[in-house]
Amino acid sequence: MPVYQKKKKVIDKNGNEKEVVVKTNDGRSWIFRTYYTDMYGNRKQKKSEAYLTQKEAKEAEREFLTKVSTSDQVDSNINFELVYKEWLNLKQMVLKQTTYYRLEKNLNKNILEFFNQYKLHSIKYNTIINWKENYLKKSNISLRYQNSIIGYFKEIMSYAKDNYNYDSKILPKIQKYRIDNTYANKREAEWNFWTYEEFNSFISVVDDQLYYKIFSFLYFTGLRMGEMIALSWNDVDFKNKTINVDKNFTNKLGTGNYAILDPKTENSIRIVDLDDDLLNLLKNHYLNESKIYHFSKEMFLFGNIKPISPTTLERKLKKYINIAEIKRITPHGFRHSHVSLLIHLECDSRDVATRIGDTVEMVEKTYYHMFPHKKNITINTLNSFKKSKK
Repeated sequence: MPVYQKKKKVIDKNGNEKEVVVKTNDGRSWIFRTYYTDMYGNRKQKKSEAYLTQKEAKEAEREFLTKVSTSDQVDSNINFELVYKEWLNLKQMVLKQTTYYRLEKNLNKNILEFFNQYKLHSIKYNTIINWKENYLKKSNISLRYQNSIIGYFKEIMSYAKDNYNYDSKILPKIQKYRIDNTYANKREAEWNFWTYEEFNSFISVVDDQLYYKIFSFLYFTGLRMGEMIALSWNDVDFKNKTINVDKNFTNKLGTGNYAILDPKTENSIRIVDLDDDLLNLLKNHYLNESKIYHFSKEMFLFGNIKPISPTTLERKLKKYINIAEIKRITPHGFRHSHVSLLIHLECDSRDVATRIGDTVEMVEKTYYHMFPHKKNITINTLNSFKKSKK
């Protein structure tokens, strides 16, 4: 919404082109140009008359927009679709083309298809509940995805509040569905892990030396993939047989770049002990990497000057799973596998939680149900105790 002086190009006496300010007879030259929505929901442009000063032009623009935004006729006739498309245009400016295309397609189906029949200010709370319960919920998409759609809808209506005086009392009432993350993690942990025997079948066919080390590292440390990718050689303490975990990798920036960020939670900052075999594997890896020209301990543990690609890791994982002919897991399945192995070996849940950077409650709720024989250990211990006292 610019405020500017009207100008025109002229040729001076030397034949050079230049711009000069065009003034009215009484010296006025400042004008404003802005966009607004009329009472029928049409997007229009307003170009003002000339003003004497820049300040006068800005004040006139402010008065005009205030008058438009407080008009009952405009408020009652703006279509939701217009507001939605304005918000979408702003979104397009900050998203990658492919990301924007997917977003527009999904929101057109899950939001616009329902609300395009409504005027903005006729959308009340019961309308939104009807959309959530009788449209969105019946669309056969996951609860997490429904929450994502609801989040975008709240963004749109927040834009409507700021620009079209949509009822601000409704916005806090638009709530996402509550998801029990413990239940979701538990369900995933039931299938997304390997036993030690399954891991051995897998790792025996991995002929890429770098990924042999990576997959072994993930299985025997339980690090999240982002934590593992972010490690540098500075994080390895060969003397004390530990690694320092205090950062996380992400490439979900919408820019094609990556970043090394602070960890997910305070619990995620930790020192992880290395078993002897894994320590020897890393020592061998260090000997090879340190021969690289201009080697530095600032380099990534796996990847040298650039971190390894998560998509490449996933592709390699699928390749060797197919060769080994064992059940499919995701990269996060190595974390589940590590915890499952430790519990199977009857390690203390507090030590396990500290090792993986999680809470004892999460470890016990997520994994202990996978080993019903633990109940037998408890009752057998109790029986033995009582017998010893007779």
